[in-house]
Amino acid sequence: MSNKNIEFIPLSKLNLDKSNPRLPSKFRKGKLSKSEIVNWMLGDASIIELMLAIGNAGFFIGEALLVIQESDGTYTVVEGNRRLTSTILLNEPDIAEIHKKKVAAVISDTSERPSEIPCIVFENRAKINKYLGYRHVTGVKSWGVLQKARYLSELKNDFTGMPFSQQCKELAKSIGSRSDHVRKLLIAFQVYERIEDSGFYKIKDLDETSIFFNYYSDSLSRDAIRNFIGVDVKSESPLDGLDESNLEELTRWFFEKNEQNKTRVIGDSKHLSMLDKILGNDEAKDYFRTGTGSIIDAYQIVSVSSESFNHEIEVALSGLKRAQNIIHKVEKHTNSDAVKTKLKEIFTLAKNMKSIVESTEEEGWDD
Repeated sequence: MSNKNIEFIPLSKLNLDKSNPRLPSKFRKGKLSKSEIVNWMLGDASIIELMLAIGNAGFFIGEALLVIQESDGTYTVVEGNRRLTSTILLNEPDIAEIHKKKVAAVISDTSERPSEIPCIVFENRAKINKYLGYRHVTGVKSWGVLQKARYLSELKNDFTGMPFSQQCKELAKSIGSRSDHVRKLLIAFQVYERIEDSGFYKIKDLDETSIFFNYYSDSLSRDAIRNFIGVDVKSESPLDGLDESNLEELTRWFFEKNEQNKTRVIGDSKHLSMLDKILGNDEAKDYFRTGTGSIIDAYQIVSVSSESFNHEIEVALSGLKRAQNIIHKVEKHTNSDAVKTKLKEIFTLAKNMKSIVESTEEEGWDD
């Protein structure tokens, strides 16, 4: 960009980018007004901070917008949409439909209202893309994982005709990243698009803004989860064997909430590692898919050890001790027959387990 000159362009001639990777797909596919985009962007808390900064100090020339000229003489801002949104709100605060009090406070506390904005004009969007890759995928102004993946998916079109592996290598070189990282993001985005096309399986409150894309990108690093949904990360067509039904099941585990407002699986490293072990074991997998037990219960099937058995005994013993401590405080047992039946079952289970443990030792327990 060193040979590019800064031009000051009237605010009225600058358009927000409807292809901005930050925007949800439902926005990017439709015809959006300036007001709709501004209000969606205003949901980002940093917009108010930018309004304050620009409203107090003016528009810093060192943060010039990167734009392309349209056929009608206006300019689309490819890089700098948050700064443009903030400047629009400073000049047209009535556009705000949310955070009205915060916007009004900024207007009251500031005096700068930039009307001509420093811009660098490029011939086309492709000329800016390489810079955006460095800045937002690998750089300090990093986007969210879903936004990065969407951007890479669009940038991949510049390498049409190449095998998928080669596309990943070329993309990685163009943005200064590793090809395996680019590959994982692109495959995860393909998986995400299937979920989006399926209407997020009509899971309550699940949409593009609430889904955790990293659950899927992180899952691709785990063999059993990949095999469960039928994704081959080494293939030139990774989703050829995709199991749509299992993908829906996995998504429901991640995002469908029970009556306690909890999901069956949290997509953090611990739970994904447990789920990977579960899906790699037929008995544990079948048990978990019935929905009768938690991920912890299913994991116990594949992680049985002396320590895990002792832990279960300690938990059970603690519960029995707590019950013993309060038994004398119960004035009357309303269902004493049921209680006696359960106590008898506990006695029988304990006796059977004692016999099994004794059979594995040379010496038995004293009665």
